[in-house]
Formats: sequence, structure tokens, C-alpha cells
Amino acid sequence: MNNLPHVCNFTEVCNFIRRYSPDYIQRTMHSADMALQGKLILSGTRGQWLVVGNPPEWHDNKVNNNGYIWMLNRMNHWLILTYAYLFSNQRKYIDRVLLELLDWIESCPAPALTVDVKEAQRVYGSVDPWRQLEVGERVGNVWPFVIRVMDQIPGMLDSARPTILKSILDHGRILREVCPKFWPNADHNYYLTEMWGLYSIALNFPALEESAEWGAFAQQELERCMSSQFSKQGGQLEGCPSYHNFTTIYMGKVALLARKNGISLSEAFVERFRQAMNYCIQTCRPTGQVVPWGDSDADYKAAVTLSLGALFLGENNLVRLLQSLMGEQKFVNAIIPLLFDYPELLSLTGLLNSLNVPAAEELDEPPRVFWDKELDQVSIRSDWSRQAFSVFFVCRTPVYNGHAHIDPSSFDFSAWGQPLVVDPGRYNYWWLEERRKFKSAAWHNTLTINGKDPFEYLSSWEYGPQKQGKIEYVVDSGDWIRASAVHHNYEPIIHRRDLVMFTGQFLLVLDEVSGLTEQDTVQLNWHLDAVQSHWNEDRQIAYTQSNEVNVAVWTAGRKVYGERKEASISDKMDHLRPSTRVIMSDYGGMAGVRRYATVLFPFRGKFQQDQLRSLEVYEKNGEAFCQMKLDHSSYEVVFKYYGKQKGEA
Repeated sequence: MNNLPHVCNFTEVCNFIRRYSPDYIQRTMHSADMALQGKLILSGTRGQWLVVGNPPEWHDNKVNNNGYIWMLNRMNHWLILTYAYLFSNQRKYIDRVLLELLDWIESCPAPALTVDVKEAQRVYGSVDPWRQLEVGERVGNVWPFVIRVMDQIPGMLDSARPTILKSILDHGRILREVCPKFWPNADHNYYLTEMWGLYSIALNFPALEESAEWGAFAQQELERCMSSQFSKQGGQLEGCPSYHNFTTIYMGKVALLARKNGISLSEAFVERFRQAMNYCIQTCRPTGQVVPWGDSDADYKAAVTLSLGALFLGENNLVRLLQSLMGEQKFVNAIIPLLFDYPELLSLTGLLNSLNVPAAEELDEPPRVFWDKELDQVSIRSDWSRQAFSVFFVCRTPVYNGHAHIDPSSFDFSAWGQPLVVDPGRYNYWWLEERRKFKSAAWHNTLTINGKDPFEYLSSWEYGPQKQGKIEYVVDSGDWIRASAVHHNYEPIIHRRDLVMFTGQFLLVLDEVSGLTEQDTVQLNWHLDAVQSHWNEDRQIAYTQSNEVNVAVWTAGRKVYGERKEASISDKMDHLRPSTRVIMSDYGGMAGVRRYATVLFPFRGKFQQDQLRSLEVYEKNGEAFCQMKLDHSSYEVVFKYYGKQKGEA
């Protein structure tokens, strides 16, 4: 293999982890010991250990979940076993990897190569160890590393090497000959992953006869992927921050592997990659946690994305800013798996010698308003501290694909270090009723008509027809920031929503719904990151009281009736925690236009309702306004903003 890190680098990394994250080692050793017993946590096991076989039964779908087979055959647990070997120097862990590798090769022979598209889709698109995505995943992310470690153990691969290289050759031929037939436009994360796998084979195993051609072809296609899958503002086209991070991580690995081999990438690739770093930081909450929009997790993978970006670009500002938001321990824990492949990160981030995180104000801060116009996504924050108010606001229909949720004009709101009114995440891809709930409009912070989704949920990956929805403008006026969205999915009913953040004070939501009949009902849906909420019917205020930082949701404009329902939030796949949904319903009686003004008011301590003095919606000179009196301040805000009013939103 090319580019073998010297064993002393592994020692240096292990010593660093022992010093700064002993808990990580403890968790890794426990997971490795479970793997030795044939027990793994996979998609569909709902976060529980399951006996998968000893060695794993690679074809057996034990939980009737497609993702179970696919995740098992990505072999991510081999990384855990290899880390355990490096931490402990106990051969049983790395010996287990070799045993499973050879067992897999024997148990899962490569299917006959076919380039007929219909037949290839049947063979390589099924619930099988050789699905094309898993082919790219394992030879991109797992096999090269574990083989690299085994290569440094004298004699370990002497007899196994020909068998392993034959299987790698089978992987490469599928990626080169079959996958381009599936994705002629290079416009899907599958293809990016598959070409990363092919590039990894080509540069890590240069002795293979096809490696030179494979490397050139994969680089050409990865350049196409960068152009077709990332917007000019840097966002990955599916609009899900988690998918943005994993695809950008792969592009970072591509860039670093190319540089190690003396290969240059195009200026266009590098510039789009740089913009992807900006998108990454902008789609984090002020705590450094990723906004779980669409099929995303509220995790800390942005640390991985920005670390690879800093390593390749030589630009450390964003990764240092993220450190200041996350805190040193969360940041270290997030990047630990990177260190074995990229030990130079120790010196790049300054972590080896010092974990002192610079204050955010010492860094060059990005803009506090970010608008990806191609993805119709807006990120707004009051500043770049952990205590900032932040909103992630999206209105993009038709959606790109089934990774999006049914949530036009929804948003995710945090303040003072606490997610308050949130996107619930994704939970899983397979359990249909749970999947439907997590994708539904009612489980997001958006408005529904007659209790129906704005477009139909057909299956886990399919929706009915959709109409246009977009972000229309974003304005930063200093003391307030305003963004406006409109969508037509309920035509002839049209929903316009404006968010106005009064920086460091509160968030105002202005909803205007036109084209209604008297019989139409309207629901304002709020997903609160709290286990309990309270409802004041007279004042139309819902509020939480169970967290250190809480939120009041106060609505005016029409009489609404509140209902609280138990719900769930999923910070990562297959994991749930309790939350609360509040539905404010307007039961109709008025045709034409209805308007609602809602104040989202964060607070600490016990809720003092007299802080919220008055809230009303009214018309003046043919314009609709909202007027609020909070504490000792008054605000008047126009529903439709034309950019002319000074001092007003």
C-alpha cells in the first residue's frame, strides 16, 4: 500500500487519546469486546446490541430492515477492532478483523460483472452485501485502513494478500464499470461515495493493473460530482446538513489523498470545497451541533468536515471557531477517528500541545446571515458565540429527493446554548409509521391547512406532486434580521411566512394565509425541545419550564385552541428522546386572508407572563401590522416588508 503512516504516528495518536479522552478508549474497548462476541449495534437494532453471528452472518437480515444488511457489510466495526488493537496491542482484535475479512470474501463472492443497466440495478441495487453503495463505502473508508495496520505486522498478510487483492480488484471493476451507468449526471451522493471508493483503491493499491486508469477516471468523476452536487454557496444539493458533511468529508479525503500522491485538483474543485466549509459552519447551532434538517442527525460531525478542510486548505479560522462553540472535549472526541489516518491534525489544530480554545471574538467571524439561494436555505444568528440566538429557515419545494422532509417554511431555533423550537431529526429510514411522523409537517415548526401535509407522503422515499416554495428575501438591518418565504403547495391557498429575529431578544413569526374558505382550518405546529409544556388558553401562550433555558410561544391574530402532544426527537439514528408538540388550531369561520403573529420568547428561571404585555395584529392604511409590548419595549412590524421602513422590520 502507498502512504503508510509510520507506526510511531499511531503511538503518538494513542498517547494523545489516552491523555485527553480516556473515556473514548473505554467505549472503544467495550465495543470491540462486544464485536468479539459477535454483537453489534446496527440500523434496525434500535440502539441495542444484537448477536449478528460469530463471524457475522453477512446475508441474514435478522431484523427485517434493509439498512441492517447494508450497515453490516460496510464493516465499520472493523475500525473499532483495529483501534482496540492499536490502543491495547492485543492481537486478538486485529486477528478478528482478518478472520472476518477472509470469511466475508469466501461467504460473499462477487456477482458476475454486468453492465446492462436493468440487470445491474437488480444485482447491485438489492439488499445484498454487494449493493453498489456498500462497495464504495468499505473500500473507501474501511479496508485500506485495516489492511494498512495489518501490513505493519510482520507476516500477517503473507498468505492472505493474494485473496484480499483479488477481492479489491472485484470491487474496483464494479465501481468503474457499473456505477457510471447508474449516475450519468454525477448528481447523487451514492455516486460520489462510489467514486471515492474507486479513487481510494487506485491510489492505495497502485500495483493493481487497472489502478492508473481507475485513478484518472475517478478523479474526473469526482470533479463532476463537486460541480453537480454542491451549490455555488457550498451546500450539498439534497439540503440535509448531515449529507453535506459526509459528502464533504469524502471530498476532503479525496483532496488529501491526491495531494499525498502529487496530484492537483482543479481550481473550481478547490473553490467549491472552500465554500462547502462555509456552509458547514453556517448549518451548526451555536453549540457546534449540526442542525438536524431533513435526514440529518444533531451530531458534531462538522468538526470532522472542518478539520479536513483546514488540513487541505491551510485555513484554520473556521475550525478554531467551531472549537470555541463546541468546547474542547466535544471537539476532541469528534475528531479522534480522523487522527489515525491524519496524525498531522495534532499539530494543525494545536491540540497536542495545548487545548486552550481561542475566544470567538479573536477570530475572523463569518457573516451572521447566510443564504444558499440554490437550496432556499437561510441561517441567521445574532453573533458567533455559544449564547447566540440562531435560526435555520428553509422553504424549498419541489424537494430534491426523499431525504427532504415535508416541511416548507419550517425552522430550527436555538438561544442561550439551548435548542428550543426544533427540527426533530430523522430517527430511521425503515419503520414506516415512525418514518412518516418524523417527515410530516405536523412534527415540524410549520403551518398546515385542514390538518393535511402540504404534499402527500407516499413511502419512506417518495412524495406526491409539489408546487413552488422558496425563500424570497433576507435583510440584515443590524438590530433585527428578517427572512421571507412563500409556498403554493396548498393552492389555491398560499402561505407566506416571515421570520424576524430581534437580535438577542426574541424571534417573531409572521404567517399570512390567503385564499381560504370559511370552512378551512389552520394549524400552527411547534415542536418544543422539552418534556413538558403549559398552555394558557386566555392569552394563547404555550411555554416550557423543564430546562435551564425555556421558551414561551405566544400567538395573536386569530383565536386559536392549543393542544399538547407527546412527541420525540432523534439526535442520531435509531435513538429517541421525549419532546412536546404544541398545535394551535384556528377552526375557521373567516374566508380570504388570515394572519397570525407569534413571538418565541426565550427565558431563564420561572416564566413571568407579565413580561409579555400585549400582542395584536391590525390593519393601518391598507397594510397589516403586528404590534408587541414586551417588558418596557414596544415594536411595530409590518407583515409585508418592502425595504422602505427605517427602524422597522
